[in-house]
Amino acid sequence: MDFFAAQDKAHKQTGRLVGLLIVGLITMTVAVYFAVMLVIHIVGIWARQQMEQSGSGGRYGQQQSEVVQWLADEVVWWDGHVALAVLLFMIILSGGGFMYRLVQLRGGGEAVAEMLGGRRIDLDTRDKDERRALNVVEEMSIASGMPVPPVYMMPSDAINAFAAGHSVDQAVIGLTKGCVKQLSRDQLQGVVAHEFSHVFNGDMRLNVRLIAVINGVMVLGVAGFLLWRTVGYAFLFGAGRSSSGKGNGGAAIGLALMALGIMLCIIGFVGTLVARLIQAAVSRQREFLADASAVQFTRNPDGIGNALRAIGAAPSQTKLAGETSQFNHMFFNQAMPSMFASHPPLRDRIARIEGINIEDVGELKLTQSQASKRWAEGRAKKKAELAQAKSARAKDPLAAIPGFGGAGGGLIGAVTMTGLAGSLGQVGQIGAIDMAWTTEVLSHIPDAIRQALQSPHQVPGVVLAMLVHEQGNDAKAVAKQMQAIEQGLGKAVSAQVQSLLPVYDELDDRCRVPVLDLASPALAKLSTTQAHSFRQVVEQLVMADGEVTRFEWVAALLVDAALDRGGDASHKPTASIADVGTSVIQLLSVVAKAGHGDSDEAIEALQSACTALKLNAPTSIAPISLKALNAAVHDLRTLKFAERGRFLQATVSVVEHDGRTTVAEAEMVRAVAEMLAVPMPPVVPDAA
Repeated sequence: MDFFAAQDKAHKQTGRLVGLLIVGLITMTVAVYFAVMLVIHIVGIWARQQMEQSGSGGRYGQQQSEVVQWLADEVVWWDGHVALAVLLFMIILSGGGFMYRLVQLRGGGEAVAEMLGGRRIDLDTRDKDERRALNVVEEMSIASGMPVPPVYMMPSDAINAFAAGHSVDQAVIGLTKGCVKQLSRDQLQGVVAHEFSHVFNGDMRLNVRLIAVINGVMVLGVAGFLLWRTVGYAFLFGAGRSSSGKGNGGAAIGLALMALGIMLCIIGFVGTLVARLIQAAVSRQREFLADASAVQFTRNPDGIGNALRAIGAAPSQTKLAGETSQFNHMFFNQAMPSMFASHPPLRDRIARIEGINIEDVGELKLTQSQASKRWAEGRAKKKAELAQAKSARAKDPLAAIPGFGGAGGGLIGAVTMTGLAGSLGQVGQIGAIDMAWTTEVLSHIPDAIRQALQSPHQVPGVVLAMLVHEQGNDAKAVAKQMQAIEQGLGKAVSAQVQSLLPVYDELDDRCRVPVLDLASPALAKLSTTQAHSFRQVVEQLVMADGEVTRFEWVAALLVDAALDRGGDASHKPTASIADVGTSVIQLLSVVAKAGHGDSDEAIEALQSACTALKLNAPTSIAPISLKALNAAVHDLRTLKFAERGRFLQATVSVVEHDGRTTVAEAEMVRAVAEMLAVPMPPVVPDAA
């Protein structure tokens, strides 16, 4: 599925869901109106009988004559005042329920995880299973070009997982305790790959809106139940009965309210039933697509297949905490029983994944000996792969990575690369992701840096040390940078940066962007004050020598995107390229200037891209400050996803205008893609 089309489709479907809610609200309003009118006429008949029994001259008749006249004489099914009152009631009730849940979920995936009782797994966790889960998510994020999402663990022994969020750059991966503790690494990788495919296929936003729609519909049934079992019951047997002479008035009102409550329950139940049916229908087909994508992602059907078998073999499924029923459609497998299954049967999913007939799936429950045998086979296979990789690294530490080692190993920053446009064409295409390449790259990040990345307090220092190291032998600029760090963030951070500088001598250029990706979850959790201080220090470090290198520009862009992720919701993708044309030209100008040494060639590349985007091409490239660039970036994050695709294509055309693409230029394009919340896979250089 095309990523840009999938994301825009998800936004359109969200609009349709709101439209369906409005249609449903109108339909339920009509039903509630007639229910109210029916109760009014029943009460009117009773009131007329009471007045006739009491006599027209009696006190009761005098007090009730106006009410009875309206109830008994106006025997019609249309009353504008009642209709308006019912409409306001429904807007407040169902519309309020929808908006309440929507506001609750404004925090995106993190809000969903917390509502389900989830706990965020700390980056510095020492639990080996939790560390393994974080490593799997990190590998897949970097392989797909997606920002590393926070990982939450739900306190349940059931094997389950979900992905939630408003956009790709604000996604959250949720894993149950059973998923983290009981599954092997391959099985866990299959489950996580399944959830990543939901992110790429645009399912997350749709799922969150479905939750709000269902809540809005359910509120009517809840209100009816309260009216029936609480208010009506109180009038029938409580104060209402004792306060009315012989008690008949209170009893009648109580019975009327109970009748109205029962009808509201029925209307709410039918509405909820329809909403659940829509929820299940949307979910089932998306699950098949996510399963297939997970196999493409991991190149290992046994991983997700055996994870599904493990679910089927579980003797019982512990219920998840929180309001699970409304979130059923978001999970890897059905989280709790439901009238309409939100997921296909396990056997059907396994048969499709493994390419066999359903009859050949066999028993899902494995014996202890069968489970041990499969575990031993997988262990032996993994050991053989690790031994082969270790042997290759012993000969040349970087030879195992395409584009590393060999004659050009020391010139990685100038290695000519191909396939940048091809990588752009594979955005969100899970089958294009090279997990082996990514795993190798991550294995070559020095331990000191990996350990620092696991501590949220040390992550800012990791990023700053990289920027200081970029200055090389410019002692004056380095001194200025260290002073800015100490003044802005304190001596402790300055000392950490100083200690990491020698370590960065061991870090290959190819690993720099993955390090920034790994830093993004911790940066996104900085407070508003901390983020502001950190952003200021980054800007000072970048501008310390008065020039901005390609990598400094990439780092500043990725840091800004990570800090921007800390907000409640992402930028709404509603703008076209024409709407933010000035910002588009500014960013393309920076790319052109950084990618071409010759100014005339840079202007030519920029003009060609602007013409393709139907923008007025500038005749020169004006300088732009980092602050202005950040403002332009924020404008570009409001682009519709189809427009983001056009803009990225224009960025690639600027870079490739001279017929040659370097590693640094490829990093620039990836930084732009990540800033736009577009998961663009890394460009793997040719072995040559």
